[in-house]
Amino acid sequence: MMEMEEDIKSLMDYVQMARRQKYLILLPMLLLIILSVSVALLLPAVYRSEATILIEQQHIPVSLVQSTVVSFADERIQQIEQRVMTIDNVNKIIKKYGLYKKQSKELSQTALAEKFRENTELTLVTASVIGKGRGGKATLAFKLAFNNKEPVIAQKIANEMVTFYLSANVVNRTERAADTTKFLEDEARKFKVDIQKIENEIAEYKESNKNSLPELLPVNIASISRVENNLQQLSLQEKILNERRVRIRTQLNVTSPNVMNGTSSQGGGENSASLEAQYLYLLGKYSESHPDVRAVKRKMKALPKSGAGTKTRIVTANNPVYIQLKNEQSIAANELQYIYQQRLRLKKSLAELEVRVSKTHQVERGYYDLMRDLDNNKQKYKELKAKSLDAKLSQTLEEEQKAEKFSLIEPARVPRKPVKPNRFKILVIGLVLSVAVGLGIGYLAEILDGSLRGHKALEKLTGIEPLVVIPYIKIQVDIDERKENIRRLIIISSLLLIAVVAATHFLYQPLDMIWYKVLNRINMF
Repeated sequence: MMEMEEDIKSLMDYVQMARRQKYLILLPMLLLIILSVSVALLLPAVYRSEATILIEQQHIPVSLVQSTVVSFADERIQQIEQRVMTIDNVNKIIKKYGLYKKQSKELSQTALAEKFRENTELTLVTASVIGKGRGGKATLAFKLAFNNKEPVIAQKIANEMVTFYLSANVVNRTERAADTTKFLEDEARKFKVDIQKIENEIAEYKESNKNSLPELLPVNIASISRVENNLQQLSLQEKILNERRVRIRTQLNVTSPNVMNGTSSQGGGENSASLEAQYLYLLGKYSESHPDVRAVKRKMKALPKSGAGTKTRIVTANNPVYIQLKNEQSIAANELQYIYQQRLRLKKSLAELEVRVSKTHQVERGYYDLMRDLDNNKQKYKELKAKSLDAKLSQTLEEEQKAEKFSLIEPARVPRKPVKPNRFKILVIGLVLSVAVGLGIGYLAEILDGSLRGHKALEKLTGIEPLVVIPYIKIQVDIDERKENIRRLIIISSLLLIAVVAATHFLYQPLDMIWYKVLNRINMF
C-alpha cells in the first residue's frame, strides 16, 4: 500500500517531466501541426451540386380513373436508377465531360463507371403518413447530387442526371401502361377465338344430335304419346275389322253366289280365295305355329285340286248380296293390310323416339358442358374488354402525364462552397493528435530514462530513507528564466491559435478557390 502511494506522481512531477523532455515533446508536436495544416490546405476541394425532384400525386381522382402502374414510388426510383446508371450510359457521360482523364488510361470502363457511381448520391425524402401502410412512411421527393472537383461540371452532370430520371420515369410509366393494355387486349382476343371455337362445337354438336337435344325432349315425349295413341287406335280398328270379317264370312257361308236356278254354286275358287284371305290375315297377326293359322292351312291343303286333263268350271256369281259381301270382305282385308303396315311404321317411329329420349340425358350433359364453357368464356371476355377499356384510359392518363409524375422543384446550381474536405476538422484533429503524440513521446522517453531524480527514487532504489533532504534553492536568475519561458510559451501558443483560427475562418474559402484556379490552369496545359 505504501508503494502504491509512493508511485503516485503529483502535478509538479509531470511539469518537471515536461520541462526535462520539452524538445522531444515540442518537435513532434510542431511537425504534426505543420503536416495537418499542409494536408488541410493542400487537399483539393470537392463540390456537390444537388437537385430536388418532387413526386406529384395523380391530378384526376383515382375514383374516376385508376392508373395501371401500381408500384410504389421508391421502388420505381430504384428501378430507374438501375436503368440510368448502366455502364454504357455512365461512360457516355464520362466521355462527354472529360472526367477521370488520368484514370481512364489505367482503369476499365466498369471501374470508371463504379467511380462515377460513387460520386453520385440519391437520397429519398420520406414522411410519416397515416393509413399508408408499409411502416407509415411515404416517399414525397428525392434528391440527386453529384460530387466533382469542378463546381460547374458537378452542376451540369447533376442536371443531366435529373433529365435522365424525369424522362426515364415517363417512359417507364408509359411502357407499363401500354404493356398492360396490350396484355388485356391479347387475352380478350384469345377468349374471343375460344368463344368462336365453342360456338362451332355447339353447332356441330347440335347437328349431330339434332333429334335428342334437351329442348326437343317435350316434343319427343309428346310424339311418343301420340304414336302410342295411334297404335291403340289401330288396335281398336283391327279388332273392329276382324269382327266385321267374321260376320261377313258367316254371311258368305249361308249366301249363294248364284240365284238363277236357285242352287248355290260353291266352286273351289271362291272357297280357296276365302281361305287364302283368312290365312294372310292370321299370318299378319300370328306366327305360322299358331293353331288358327295351322287350321286354315290344313283346310287349304284339303281343297280338291284340278288335274291336268280336267277342266275347271268357272261359276260367275250373280247374287248381288253375295257380291256385296265379297267386296266388303276384300275391303276389310285391304284395310287390315294397311293397318298392319301402319303398325310397323308406328312401331319403328316409336323405337326411334324412345332412342332419342334415352339419348337426351347424355346429350344434355355434353350440351350443357359446352354451354357452360361458352357462358364462362363470354363472361371473362366481357370482363377483359371492360378492363381493356379502363387500361386504355389509364394509358392516355400516363401519356398526357396526368397521373403520378416527377417534377423538378429545385434544379442543380453551381455550388459556392465545397462539401469536402472539412479543413477545420482536419486542423482540429491534427492539433489534438500533435499534442497527444508529443506528450506520449515525452512520457515514453521519461519512462525509458534510468536517471534518479529526487529523494523518493533514491529511497525506492536503496530501501534506506535519507536523513536529510536538501531542496533545490532557486536564485533570482532561475526565477527570471522561468518567467521568461512561461511568457514565450504563452506567446507561441497564442500565435499558433491565432494562426489556426485565421487559416480556418479567413483563408478557408480563398484557398479553395485558389486551388480550383490552379487545377484549371494545369488542365489547360
